[in-house]
Amino acid sequence: MPILKGRPAEYWAWRHASPSEIASSRPLFEIVPGPNVCKAIGTFVGQFGPQYYPPKVITVDTGFLDQTRPLAGSTDMAVLHTARALRRKDVVVKPVMRLTDDPRVLQEVKGAAGIHGHGACLRLSWQQGAPDAHNATQRWPQVCSATSLPPSEIDLLIDFGPVRGSLQVAQAAQIAAQILQWAHQSGPWRSVTVAAGAFPSSISNFQTGVATPVHRYDAELFDLIMVGQPPIAPDYGDYGIMHPRMLSGGGGGNVAFPTLKYTSQRDWQVYREIKSHPTFALFYDICRKVVSSSHWPAVGAGYSAGDAEIYERTLRRIGTGSPTNWVRWAWSHHWAHVIDRLASSGAP
Repeated sequence: MPILKGRPAEYWAWRHASPSEIASSRPLFEIVPGPNVCKAIGTFVGQFGPQYYPPKVITVDTGFLDQTRPLAGSTDMAVLHTARALRRKDVVVKPVMRLTDDPRVLQEVKGAAGIHGHGACLRLSWQQGAPDAHNATQRWPQVCSATSLPPSEIDLLIDFGPVRGSLQVAQAAQIAAQILQWAHQSGPWRSVTVAAGAFPSSISNFQTGVATPVHRYDAELFDLIMVGQPPIAPDYGDYGIMHPRMLSGGGGGNVAFPTLKYTSQRDWQVYREIKSHPTFALFYDICRKVVSSSHWPAVGAGYSAGDAEIYERTLRRIGTGSPTNWVRWAWSHHWAHVIDRLASSGAP
């Protein structure tokens, strides 16, 4: 379950994913908040135009918006408004709900699930504090009753947000074991996923001219959970090459230096070069370093749409692209890399 945070680069990676990657993924899209809820939803829905092709049910989280006020000229609030707008585009949606949701929001989740017929996603989210088995035990019966959705129609997402360091990983694994035990006793659920993110919030202090490895603690957390042989073997979720924090406006600002975050085994290799004013010409050098490194996949440019774009830049026949392009290509490679590893070894 890749958790996508409203950046155009992420939509590009999803639209350019291979059929096998699409079949193996259950993406969750977060709608980025703004001063106007209608506009925020409209911006999100606008991403699913004629170019949208993956025949896939998507999970949509409106939880960062004001979900308890009717939108202008409507009795619908954010959840139902989004569900209806995407239904008109023939995009099938599963709405996200939380244990702490207002009863009005849960009624909208029930309505949205009725429109699309694919249930919902229950997100035990780090934004409300660490996921907690006791809290789930206390609150789940009320949520289940309010939505009339049994566990068999719900994707359970246990989201730990940012994890940085082995101590946080060990603590999160202990909590996950307790929640998975609760899930086993209260299920069966349609699916169960454990997600986290480990990419740092800033790379501005990283060296230029070399690749800086960043450990994938989110993958380490998943491995540790599986070593414990939980009663439910969860699916894997992450925030890819981005930090889990929501950025208002959906962007992280322009990258000052040519940069590529390239996923390799259990690390990200972060390549940075000094910007050659007024161009990003040194991005060509980054691409050559990646393609000639041990991180480059054996199948080469055919590994993902992003890898194909990176390879093209080694030939210097087309432009370097922009910071948004670099995120597109890195996300695309990360997506393919995780799916490949899960399929071949069961580990992300």
